Amino acid sequence: MAEKEIKEEKKPFDVGDEVVVKKTDLLPTGFEGTVGKVYENSILVEIDPASVADSRSEELHDLHGRVVVRMSEAKKK
Repeated sequence: MAEKEIKEEKKPFDVGDEVVVKKTDLLPTGFEGTVGKVYENSILVEIDPASVADSRSEELHDLHGRVVVRMSEAKKK
């Protein structure tokens, strides 16, 4: 009887990582933030308000300071 090996894959991001997101559909100017939760293919980012252009402050308010982005859209700082 063959035993299945369970390997825990190293995820590219961990909770608490500082990230930079170049742009998203909701915030096309890009932003910086901190990873709040890691999903299978995406991450929840707590947006740093200082990194968002003033003209986008309304969108930031509508998002309640958080946004989910694909892992491919974010890079570690």
